Amino acid sequence: MQITGCGKTADQDKAAQKTEQNGGTEEESAGAEKNSAETEKNSAEAGREQSAGSSQADAKAAADQGDSVIEYKPGMPMKEGVAAPDFTGELIDGTSITLSELQGKPVIINFWATWCGPCVKEMPAFERLKNDFGDKIGILAVNCGDDAETVKDFVEENGYTFPVVLDEEYSISMLYPTNSIPYTVVLDAEGKVSHISTGALDTDTMYERYKEALGV
Repeated sequence: MQITGCGKTADQDKAAQKTEQNGGTEEESAGAEKNSAETEKNSAEAGREQSAGSSQADAKAAADQGDSVIEYKPGMPMKEGVAAPDFTGELIDGTSITLSELQGKPVIINFWATWCGPCVKEMPAFERLKNDFGDKIGILAVNCGDDAETVKDFVEENGYTFPVVLDEEYSISMLYPTNSIPYTVVLDAEGKVSHISTGALDTDTMYERYKEALGV
């Protein structure tokens, strides 16, 4: 539909330019408008045919190749089966971490904030996962919008040792759009999304859910 819309705009501009150049009579102007309308109709029909053909081709390709053709589109909600968008973020100790470096093991990415009650309530579950499974899993707690000092103070006060990523400008969060937090995405060892959840309950419940999602 976007291509058709652009096509319509281009056709209208060309028709207008042609009418102005000819400087024709009212009858000529009316004829140009009629031709423009017919052009729009033909362009729309062609666009629909092209879109239908493209959709059929995409469906056939997906059937032939399976999940390998599923691609994430920026700005769209995350879906299970897509390859998670890669990113590099700054940790609270000043070092950086890149998501793709964790491939080869399941990874849990949690988007949270210090002012979010449910986020804070489930945080001990991630510390427990780290203590129980260590390097067998990857954990990335991406803070959404808090300044570095606030995040550091919160982590130190609670004694958390799992990796906490700063995202004050929401550059990482925008890759994983959601309407609310906590928002948690689990990836398999190949870096594909295998689990998505929003919200949180008590620590013990979330620990069991995330443990199952991670397959450990």
